[in-house]
Amino acid sequence: MIEMWKWIQEDWRTHPIRFSLEVACWINNLLIAIIFNTTVPNLPFLLLYPMWIGGSLILSWCCWRRGSVGMLATYLMLVAMDLYGYSKVLFG
Repeated sequence: MIEMWKWIQEDWRTHPIRFSLEVACWINNLLIAIIFNTTVPNLPFLLLYPMWIGGSLILSWCCWRRGSVGMLATYLMLVAMDLYGYSKVLFG
């Protein structure tokens, strides 16, 4: 646990913007999960899709800055898939 705390502190010291964005996206994902779980089966996709897509784009940038190709590819794939889903919600 001490090593993890040191790693978190080092990440904050060396990359405060990226660290802050990652924490903000974590909170965003928590809010999405709460909204999702409290509104089933009538999900507010017009709210949830933009929240998810925006967070995924921000996390894509964070992955690129970290040098994580696998995570970057995953988040970009999620953005593409969710843009398709969001377009179906908007345009039928």
